[in-house]
Amino acid sequence: MPFGRVLCAVLLLLAGSPGSAGAPAPMRYIHPAPESPLDVRYQYQWEILRTALERTRRTWGPFTLEPGPLMSEKRQVVALRSGSGPLTVIYLDTTPELERTLTPVRIPVDKDLGGYRVFLIRKADQPRFDPDRIRTLDDLRTFTIGLGLGWIDVDIMRRAGFKVVTGSDYEGLFTMLANRRFDIFLRASVEILDEVAQRRTTLPTVAIEAHFLLYYPLPRYFWFAPGPEGERLAARAREGMMAMIEDGTYDRIFWKRQKDTIERLHLRDRKMFRIDNPFLVPETPFADRRLWFDPRTTR
Repeated sequence: MPFGRVLCAVLLLLAGSPGSAGAPAPMRYIHPAPESPLDVRYQYQWEILRTALERTRRTWGPFTLEPGPLMSEKRQVVALRSGSGPLTVIYLDTTPELERTLTPVRIPVDKDLGGYRVFLIRKADQPRFDPDRIRTLDDLRTFTIGLGLGWIDVDIMRRAGFKVVTGSDYEGLFTMLANRRFDIFLRASVEILDEVAQRRTTLPTVAIEAHFLLYYPLPRYFWFAPGPEGERLAARAREGMMAMIEDGTYDRIFWKRQKDTIERLHLRDRKMFRIDNPFLVPETPFADRRLWFDPRTTR
């Protein structure tokens, strides 16, 4: 092949390579690392985000989605708010503070399945939770509720008239329940099955209550930094997620990942009590029912 044609071919290859000056830089989505090799809690959430980013590759270009350092939730927020930390996306419950200081994509990532709270109790106490005895929220308010110090759930429950006992250590809350410090450890439906399975040997006296469900809307969103770059990352994620909702991809992933939880907890058959969450912003997207799970209409 003549030298001129060889040189031309090489230049064309270089021009199209990812590292060339003409290629757009990948948009970087860096999320918190799992807490351990066994921590699979957020596989569903990152699958949703990855699929959304793939759906927008043609219009937005290349991207990377990868774990960053392991950080507490408080440190995640501080790092993201600074705009110069190691993370570019986090996944947390909405709170007034986050709504003021970060950039949300207001699509409940798990369709607010986590807003349906199941009771972790002592096995011996199950007779106290007789549906014939617990007919109203006032009946439910006779029990003490255990929650983590600083969780927004504490303020939600106290506003609703419940007696709440707080603990500063997540693991310690399970021991506090076993030691009768409170009657109910309130758990998200997306968490409780794994939590009980992991502690079956160390805490054999605790169990999932059989009859009831407490719901308060507490959507969990993807959050991005304030400012132009965070808004750009959020806009791409939002566009891709809405495209998935439109064509049914979102629901297919939701049911693939969450169907087992919904069925094993018998969410549709439980008696449900509902309380308000007074800390939601007016922009919470209640009008779009496609974004919300409801066990009463589950398939």
